[in-house]
Amino acid sequence: MSTPDQGFTEFFRNCLPVVTRTLTALSGDSRVVEDIAQDAMVIARHRWHDIHAYDKPEAWVLKVAIRLLRRWQQRDRETPVAALPDVAEPSDEVEALHAALRELSPRHRETVALHHLLGYSVSEIAAVLTVGESTVRTHLTRGRAELRRILGGSDE
Repeated sequence: MSTPDQGFTEFFRNCLPVVTRTLTALSGDSRVVEDIAQDAMVIARHRWHDIHAYDKPEAWVLKVAIRLLRRWQQRDRETPVAALPDVAEPSDEVEALHAALRELSPRHRETVALHHLLGYSVSEIAAVLTVGESTVRTHLTRGRAELRRILGGSDE
């Protein structure tokens, strides 16, 4: 007989690093990323009886985590978003990309990170961010163009 908790431990082990990496790429503030990721996982644990049957329960957790991050950013506007580096120093290229991502508007940053860092499709991003697919495509196009400008690349 299966219990409602069945599978959550494995899901937690696989999902927490993904959520943490995504939030780090989006915010750069390691002080809150771990707390927010864990808060999202606690919420997922309480809703596990519903979300375990979803096609991508990880997307649901990312949606919750991004909303929690946005709330934190709104409350803590006076703190620079990229105030502290990660404990494990990433390569110069990765840090440059993360810094450039943090310069994008929040929605462009979210769509570009979900698509290029996590490999989510346009339809999956639309579901996570609760927007239309055409909106996601627009944000991806504009976000990529802005990243090219920030990183000194061509607009072509």
